[in-house]
Amino acid sequence: MPDPARWQECRRVAREQGVAPALKLLRTRRRNDAVAAVPAGELPAGTEILREADLPGGAVAFARGLPGAPAGPDLVWVRLGLSQGLLDECLRYLGERRSGEESLLRKQMIQDCLATALNGQLAVEADLLADGSTAPARARYLHQLLSDVDRKLLGLLGAKGFLAGGPGEVADVSELLASVHEMAEGMT
Repeated sequence: MPDPARWQECRRVAREQGVAPALKLLRTRRRNDAVAAVPAGELPAGTEILREADLPGGAVAFARGLPGAPAGPDLVWVRLGLSQGLLDECLRYLGERRSGEESLLRKQMIQDCLATALNGQLAVEADLLADGSTAPARARYLHQLLSDVDRKLLGLLGAKGFLAGGPGEVADVSELLASVHEMAEGMT
């Protein structure tokens, strides 16, 4: 059953605190052989880690045989929050940078990129609010839209967007979460 309050909380935590705290909200009990992501400090002893990322809000690990990956709209809401956090980071970064006498936020091409990204995020949110449940093909489309938005935003951060543990790695882990979910659901 759709739970809009839970979705909003997942989005808020992802936006304000990061990937690991958001994953804690989406914990499931079902174990499977598919790859799943969890906060790194919560791995059972002896678990083979496939990838670990030290991110703002806490490290995240991808491994097999863990509780199931978040599903359906829950994960899209988390990724939307992460994307909104990336937009917040862009606004902070660009607001501190100047070209001549004016903020980079006043430059038309930057405003266009930011508007396009915000439009993509609003489209995802509107779709989620209108439909509550998300069919696999629709979820895949929304995940791709968020990945495209994040890539556009990363370009605005310059080299800062590609540092380990920075916004680029958060976006990469976000996209990997979508891929892991697709594999677990057999959507690929």
